[in-house]
Amino acid sequence: MSGFEDLPLMDGLKQSEDAPLSFDSQGGRIIEAYAQSEETEKQKIMDFYDKTLPQLGWTRLKKRKTFSYVREGEELTISVDDGTPATVRFELKTKEKE
Repeated sequence: MSGFEDLPLMDGLKQSEDAPLSFDSQGGRIIEAYAQSEETEKQKIMDFYDKTLPQLGWTRLKKRKTFSYVREGEELTISVDDGTPATVRFELKTKEKE
């Protein structure tokens, strides 16, 4: 997926033509991108990323209401709306120290 080094784009999703939004600062970075699907349901999208991301070293933060994952000091959040087309939002940011 453009803007993300090793984040796969699920079959049936098409990345938005707008370039990914990216910010870099002393505190870290933020990257945001969107994809759409005319046919794929929200649950199938979330199931795909729940299965795929751990294979790439991401760990799910299960105590959150959002689908969030952490790896090497970064947090990836994926949200899907229920519209047609379904819009998927990917946000990668430097994880704040707890």
